[in-house]
Amino acid sequence: MRRSGIIDWGRLSLLAPAFLLLLLAFALPLLAIVPEAFGGSAVERFLRIFGSPVYRTVIWTTVRISLEATTITLIVSFPLAWLLSRASGVKGLLLGLLVLVPFLTSVLVRTFAWLAILGQRGLVNGTLLSLGVISEPLPLLFSEPAVVLALVHSSIPMMVFALVTVLRRIDGRILLAAHTLGASPLRAWLGIVVPIAIRGIQSGVTIIFLFTMASFIAPAFLGNQRQQMLGQVIQSEIETGADWAFAAALGITLAVTATIVVMAFSTVARYFSRWQRPGSLPPTLPQQQARNVDKALLRQPVALPTSRLQIPAIWHFGARLVEPAYLCVVSVFILIPLVVLIPVSFSAADVLIFPPPGYSMRWFKAILGSPEWIAAALTSLRIGAATCVATLVLATLTVLGFGRHFRFQGALEAIVLSPLTVPSVVFALGAYLTFAHIGLVDTEIGIIIAHTVLIFPVVYLVASATYSSIDPWLSLAAASLGASPSRIFRTVIFPLLLPGLAIGALLAMLLSFDESVASIFLSDLSVKTLPRKLWEGIRFNTSPESAAVSVMLLGVTCVVVIIGMAVVLGRRKNALLSLQGAPEPVC
Repeated sequence: MRRSGIIDWGRLSLLAPAFLLLLLAFALPLLAIVPEAFGGSAVERFLRIFGSPVYRTVIWTTVRISLEATTITLIVSFPLAWLLSRASGVKGLLLGLLVLVPFLTSVLVRTFAWLAILGQRGLVNGTLLSLGVISEPLPLLFSEPAVVLALVHSSIPMMVFALVTVLRRIDGRILLAAHTLGASPLRAWLGIVVPIAIRGIQSGVTIIFLFTMASFIAPAFLGNQRQQMLGQVIQSEIETGADWAFAAALGITLAVTATIVVMAFSTVARYFSRWQRPGSLPPTLPQQQARNVDKALLRQPVALPTSRLQIPAIWHFGARLVEPAYLCVVSVFILIPLVVLIPVSFSAADVLIFPPPGYSMRWFKAILGSPEWIAAALTSLRIGAATCVATLVLATLTVLGFGRHFRFQGALEAIVLSPLTVPSVVFALGAYLTFAHIGLVDTEIGIIIAHTVLIFPVVYLVASATYSSIDPWLSLAAASLGASPSRIFRTVIFPLLLPGLAIGALLAMLLSFDESVASIFLSDLSVKTLPRKLWEGIRFNTSPESAAVSVMLLGVTCVVVIIGMAVVLGRRKNALLSLQGAPEPVC
C-alpha cells in the first residue's frame, strides 16, 4: 500500500469502486435490518419468535433440514471431487461438465424438475405403477425427504468446487504409502485424505449450510406446513407486506442461528486439523533408553495365512467396480432431473404426467407467443448484460488494484468475498428494506445492483486466479523497454487476462440470468424477470408450460457452455500450433 513511505493512491483508486459498492449496496442493507428489527416493540417480536412453539419448530426444522442436506451432500460429493481432482483428458472434461451444467442451471429449474419426478403422476410413481410394484401412487411430494433431496441435488456442484481445489494439492502417493504400511483403504482415507482436506471440507460445509439455511424455493414447492423453513417465512412476510419489522427480526434470527452453527463447524474443523499445527515436540529419549529398546521384532519375518491369500485379489476386483458404480449412480442423480424435463415439456397433457400421454409443441408456442414471457426474458437479458459489464469492470479494477502484493490483502479480500458468506435471503431482505426507501424496489436498476453485489465475488475469483498465473517478468521486460503502465496493460496484461475475463463474463451472464432469490424479492409488478415469472408460474400453475421454459433455459445454458468451451479449446489449439511452427532459437 506504501512505496517508499508514500501512499499508492493509484492502486487505492482502483480498489475504491468495489469497496464503495460493497459499503453502499451490501453493508448498509445488512445494517438496515438491525434498526428495523429492534425498533419499536422489538421485545415483543423476539418473544413472538422464541416464545411461540410454531416459530421454534420452524427454526429447528430449518437447522435440521440444513444439517441433513449438508451431511448427505458432503458424503455424496467427496468421492466425486476426488475423482475430478485426479482425472485428466476426456474423463476430466466429462466429469467437469457433469458438475458444471447443473451449477449453471437455475435453482428454480432444478427444483421444478423434482415435481415431475416425485409427483403422483411423475417418473417414480409412473415407473412403479407400470412395473406392478405398487397399486396406487406413493405420497412422495410435500415431505421432508423431498425437500432434502432437492437441496442435495442443488448443493452438489458447490460442494465439489469447494473440495476440488484442496484435493488437487494432495499427493496421490500418500495413499500408496499408507497401503504399504498396512492401512486399509477406509483407514487411509479417514486418517490421511480427510484431515489434509479439512480446510476444503470446512469451506464446502459452510457454503452449503448457508445456502440450505436460506433456501425457500425447495420447501415452498416440495414441502408442507410441517417443513416450513425460515427463508420461506421471511419471503412470505415480504411478499404479503404484512410486517416488515417482523421479517427483519426473522432475518436476524436466521443470521444468528447460521453464525452459531458455522462457528461450531469451525471448532470441529480445528479439532480435526490440530495435528497440522504441531506444538512443541516431546523431549528426545536419553541415549541409554534408546539402546535398551528391543529391536528383535523388526527382524522377524512376516507370515501371511494361506487361507487369506485370495482376499487381496477379490478386494481388488471389487474395488474396480466401486468407481464405475458410484459414477453411474451420481450421474443419474445429477442429470435425471434435467433430462426428465425434456419429454414433459413436449407433453400434450394439461398437467405434469410422466410419461406424457402424447407429444405436442403447444407449450413452446404458448411461451413464444406470450408477450409476458417474452418481456420477462428481455428484462432478464438486459439485467444480465448490465450485471456482466459491471462485474467485469469491478473485478478488473480490483485485481489490478491488489496487484502482486498489497498490504492487508488477506483482510481486504475477505471483505470482497463477504457476499458469498451471507445467506442470500438475508441480503435480499436487507436490500428490499433499503431500496424501498429510495425507490429502487421493482426497478431494473435495483435488481442490477443486487445482482452485481452477489456475482462480483465470483467473477473476481476467476479474474484473480488468471492474473496470478501471468508471469510478472513480462511486465518488467516491457517496462525495461520503455513501455508506459497503460501500454503494458493494453499490450501485455489485458490480452493474458482476457481468457479469465471471458469465463467471468460467461458466469456473470448465466448467474444473473438465473438468479432467483434477489429477483423474487426485488421484482413484482413493474419489473418481472424470468425467474420471477417462472416462480409465479410454478406456484400457481402446474402445467408443462413451466417445464418448457425450464428446457429453453437449460438449452441456452448448454449452448453458451459449448461455445465457451469451443473458444477456450480453439485458443489452446492455436497456441500449440504457433509453438510448433515457431523457429528454433539459434545458439
